[in-house]
Amino acid sequence: MKVILLNAGMGKRLGYLTQNNPKCLVKIKEKETILDYQLKQLIKSNLKDIIITTGPFEDKIKKYIKLNYPTLKMHYVHNPIYDKTNYIYTIYLIKEIIDDDVILLHGDLIFSDNLLRDILNSKDPNCVLVNREIVPPEKDFKAIIIDEKIIQIGVNISRPNSVFLAPLYKLSNKFFKIWLDQINKFVKDNRVDCYAEDALNAILDKIVLKPFYFNNKICKEIDDINDLKLIQRLLKGNNKSKLI
Repeated sequence: MKVILLNAGMGKRLGYLTQNNPKCLVKIKEKETILDYQLKQLIKSNLKDIIITTGPFEDKIKKYIKLNYPTLKMHYVHNPIYDKTNYIYTIYLIKEIIDDDVILLHGDLIFSDNLLRDILNSKDPNCVLVNREIVPPEKDFKAIIIDEKIIQIGVNISRPNSVFLAPLYKLSNKFFKIWLDQINKFVKDNRVDCYAEDALNAILDKIVLKPFYFNNKICKEIDDINDLKLIQRLLKGNNKSKLI
């Protein structure tokens, strides 16, 4: 199984923290970055075949990993137009090197380590993290679920039955190739500033993506300073047990 870590974004909403560094190297603890946290969770689950997509400060990411994780098998895919495209184009760039099932996750996710273990052990070959118990934040992904199948994913979903979705996917190679084919169509039409999930929505009536519920656990994107402060509090405070 391959892991795809999406790290080509600019992280502008973190302000000064990403002016001279990639978002994944923002510290969540004194001696731990977002990237450290994710790689440690992946290693715990014996996931060591990792594709990291890069945008700004690619050299800093490579140097950091070489220094701190010299034994990991890493593949780097650079998006040279990261400032003009969304990650739909970044995923398009990796299409030639995917030959296995995948774990796909955004490079700013902090999640309970048992979440990764649990989704790997799920009987469903194609699933994504969903939580019905929290109110979906306006800025985050949401899903519409009918008959325990996801029929739509997006940020700007306003339907009252939408639920919170965290962009950590477990996908079979067959499923991912179908998604990649649709992404390829979007790129050919120059639709490169939208979400990759927009391409996925176009085919969810033909393939089955199941929700994997993570109620009472944590999986959160660090989009801005408020998110970062929340994660830092969780790592230090009484809710730390939900993260480790």
